Amino acid sequence: MASASEPREECVQTIRSEIPQKTIHQSFCVQGVGLHHGGRVKVTVHPARENQGIFFRVFQNDSWVLVPARSHFVSSSTRCTILASGVGSLSTVEHFLAACWGADVDNLEVVVEGEEMPAGDGSSVFWMDYFTQSGIVEQASPRWYLVVNDWICIQDRNQYLFAFPGPSFSVSYFLDVFENPSFAEYAFFSGNQEFFSTIAAARTFAFQNDVDTILREGLGQGVRESAFVLDDNGQANQFLRMSEEPCYHKLVDMIGDLMLAGFRLRGQFVGLRSGHKLNVRMVKDILKKARIENENRYTSCH
Repeated sequence: MASASEPREECVQTIRSEIPQKTIHQSFCVQGVGLHHGGRVKVTVHPARENQGIFFRVFQNDSWVLVPARSHFVSSSTRCTILASGVGSLSTVEHFLAACWGADVDNLEVVVEGEEMPAGDGSSVFWMDYFTQSGIVEQASPRWYLVVNDWICIQDRNQYLFAFPGPSFSVSYFLDVFENPSFAEYAFFSGNQEFFSTIAAARTFAFQNDVDTILREGLGQGVRESAFVLDDNGQANQFLRMSEEPCYHKLVDMIGDLMLAGFRLRGQFVGLRSGHKLNVRMVKDILKKARIENENRYTSCH
C-alpha cells in the first residue's frame, strides 16, 4: 500500500505509444438504408491527415455540418448512439466506429448524405469488408492511448459497466433478463484484431417484450429481415451465426461507443446488461479523469 507521502497514480493516464496512427489507402463509397429509420443514405469515406481523428461531414437541410466522433457530441444514446452538432445529426454510428477499431484506423473523413449510417445486415462486418478492400496505411505521428489505472463503475439501476486496469484492451459482457434467472450468456473479446472480423458479424437484436415499442416508435426499419428477436428464455426466432451472438453484438456496440473517446483505450471493460447510455457515460468519465477538455485531440478538420 502506498504511503500518504507517495504520489498517487492517476486513475486514467494519457500515454504516447510507439504505434503509428493509421488511415485508409483510398476512399470508398457505401449506399444503403439506415438501420432504424430505413431512409436512403450515401456514405463516402476518405483518408484524413494525422491527428485529425474520425469526423463526419453530414449533409442535411441543404447544408454541410461537421460532427466529430467524440462523446461531447452525443445527443442521444437510446437504442443507438446519435451525434449532433448545430442543426445536423447522425444516428447509429456505433457499428461503423467499431469497424474503425477493428480495421485499426485513427483518422477518417466520413461524408454522409443522410441522417443515419447504412445498416448493412445489422452488423459491422460489411464495414470491415470495405476497409479491407481500401487498405490501411501508416502515418508519421504516434498513436495516443488512455490507460485505466484504477477501477471505474458506471451504474443505472440493474445495469453496470466496469473498467479495470489491464495490459491491453479487452471487453466482456453478461446478458440476461433480470427477472428471469433461467437465461444468461457471457462473451469475452481479448482485443485480438484478427478475431474481430468474426465477432463483427454479430447482428442487431431485440428482446420480444421490446418489439412492440420499437415498432411503435418506427425503429428498426432497415433490418426487419436480418435482425433477430430473443424471448425471455434467450431463444432466438431465427438461426444464429455464432454461439452467444447477442452478447457479441453487445461487445461490438461497446467497442464502437468507446471509440468516442478519441483515443484508443487500455483496460478491461466488463458490461452487465449495459448499453449505449452506460458506454457513453463511461467514455465521459474516463475523459474527465484524464483531465481532457471537450475530447478535442485532433488539431483541425477543415
